[in-house]
Amino acid sequence: MRKKVHFLQVKHKEDPSSLAKKIKYLYDKSGAGDLFSKGDFIGVKTHFGEKGNTTFIHPLYVKAVLNKLVQAGTKPFLTETSTLYRGKRSNAIDHFALANEHGFGFDKMNVPLIMADGLFGDSEIGITINGKHFKTVNIAAEIAKVQGLVIISHYTGHMASGFGSAIKNIGMGLASRRGKLKQHSVMSPEISSDRCTACGLCIEWCPKDTISMVDGCAFIHKENCIGCGECLAVCKFGAVLYDWKRESDALQEMMAEHSAGVIKAVKGKIFYFNFLINITRNCDCGKDGKAVSPDIGILAGRNIVAVEKASYDIFREVNGKNIQDVTYPDINPLVQLKHAEELGLGSPDYDLVELQQA
Repeated sequence: MRKKVHFLQVKHKEDPSSLAKKIKYLYDKSGAGDLFSKGDFIGVKTHFGEKGNTTFIHPLYVKAVLNKLVQAGTKPFLTETSTLYRGKRSNAIDHFALANEHGFGFDKMNVPLIMADGLFGDSEIGITINGKHFKTVNIAAEIAKVQGLVIISHYTGHMASGFGSAIKNIGMGLASRRGKLKQHSVMSPEISSDRCTACGLCIEWCPKDTISMVDGCAFIHKENCIGCGECLAVCKFGAVLYDWKRESDALQEMMAEHSAGVIKAVKGKIFYFNFLINITRNCDCGKDGKAVSPDIGILAGRNIVAVEKASYDIFREVNGKNIQDVTYPDINPLVQLKHAEELGLGSPDYDLVELQQA
């Protein structure tokens, strides 16, 4: 059955306060509030941006959704999990501090931030699924206790999955530390001695201290590598190499399987907003990059596969190219959608409902 995906076009670099009003309009027209009941505990998952990043979804846009949930009598809260890599989001305390710095504190949002995986990312629950790679996935423990989720995703390119959006936001973003490790375990980087300049940046940022200098070149000791991709993200010389054809496909499928666990944990009561604005080559885990597209709009719907496919299609319609063509052309990002469909998470067939400006 074809699912409705609502779409609201935005102006390029539109004023945040103007766009926040439009988000409330989109919320009402898309039926987002119909999914939840008074008194429900609703986790609102977004990405607060890593230190130095400013392209994350603006707090005013997230607050517009939170306000609608509060008005409906639900009990919303912001939620996130800790990262594998070193940075300002690898534990609850540093993550809280960064979220506050970026405008997501209680004084601005009027709802609490609750880390769904505890202080260090190890508070988890196993969810049984019928996956290709996993029969049980490890997700953040608090997710299984709520009555629903609202997923606010920033549609961007991504170095490991071609694009990162709702599937990555819940499949990786709501997995526990163990769940993240399982997904990244497929990644097996190597360092090219021809390209390496021995700058040492990959050694500095490796979370497992598994890179050292050998004969004047960085060398990855694979027995300890967790496949987090941090070395790839920080290398300025293209010296970190992956076999994307093999490794990206498996990673995308594992993200989809962890998404299936999250969706099952809340009995399918999830609503998705995909923001096609500030679209950069990489996700908000890195510092600001050059935009690869003008601002396009916001999509909303209940079906994760349909919302993701509509985002992909609209990017192509606006830019004349697929997102991977301007980000990572060696990656097929539709693998995650295909596997999500195989897992029963939805269909890529949809009816686009284009809304008039509020």
